Amino acid sequence: MILRRFVTISESLLIEPDEHSPVHGGVRPLVVADIPALLALARDAIPDTMAARLGSRFAYRYHQALLEEPDLHLDGYFDGETLLGFIVYSHNVREALRSAFRRHAFTFGSALCLSLLHPARLAFVLRIAGSVLGRLPEPGMEIRAELLTIAVRPHARGRSDWRRSRGLNVPHALIERAFTYLRGRGATEAKVFCKPEAVDPAANGFVRKEGFVLRGHVVRWGITTNLYVKSLVDGARPTSAGEASP
Repeated sequence: MILRRFVTISESLLIEPDEHSPVHGGVRPLVVADIPALLALARDAIPDTMAARLGSRFAYRYHQALLEEPDLHLDGYFDGETLLGFIVYSHNVREALRSAFRRHAFTFGSALCLSLLHPARLAFVLRIAGSVLGRLPEPGMEIRAELLTIAVRPHARGRSDWRRSRGLNVPHALIERAFTYLRGRGATEAKVFCKPEAVDPAANGFVRKEGFVLRGHVVRWGITTNLYVKSLVDGARPTSAGEASP
C-alpha cells in the first residue's frame, strides 16, 4: 500500500449512512457505482498502484472484484456526494486476494491482454501472481490483517486551508474504521507497506503517528517498501526492526 500525505481527525466525524441512501458526509462502504470516482481519486493520490500500472480497464475490473469479496472491505469518506478518500483492508489479505484472483481469472486476463504485451508489465503481473496464487513466502505474511490501500484527495490532506476550515481528518477516520473492524474479527496486529522514507517521508511519518512501528525494509511484488506493524491490543507494542521477538 502506498500512503500519501495524511492528517488527524475527530472520531465524532465517523458517520455511517445506509449505502443506498443519499450521502451527506462521513464514512460508508463503497459500491460498484463509486468505482469511477475511486479511480479518478487514485490517479491523483496514488498513481503508481498495481491497478494503475496495468491500465484503466484492469483497474476497474480489479476494484469490482474486490467489492465482491466478503473478506475485502472498501470504505470511502464523503463530503456531500464527493469522495474525499478511500481505504482497502482485510483481516486475511492473502487469502482474500487469492480468492479474488481465482474467481475473476478470466475477467482479469481479458482486461490485461494489451497490457501484457509490455515486458515490464508482464513481469510485474507474474510477480504478483506468484505471490498471491502461489505458496511462496512474502514479507510480513505471518500478519494476516493489512491496510492494503489508502488514498485521499490532495486538498483534503496535510495542512491545507480547506481541511482546516472543515475540521476534517479524512485518513485518520478511514484508518480507525478499519481498526474497529479488524479488532472485531480478532486481529491483534495489522500491517501496512509504504514507499521508502527517502521517497515518501510524509507517508512514513503518518503511519508512525498512527502507532505503526517499522518492522523492516522489504521487497514485495518486486517493489522496495517499508513494512510497518501496529498492535491492535491496548497497551501492546509490536516488535520493531532490530528487536528480538519474545
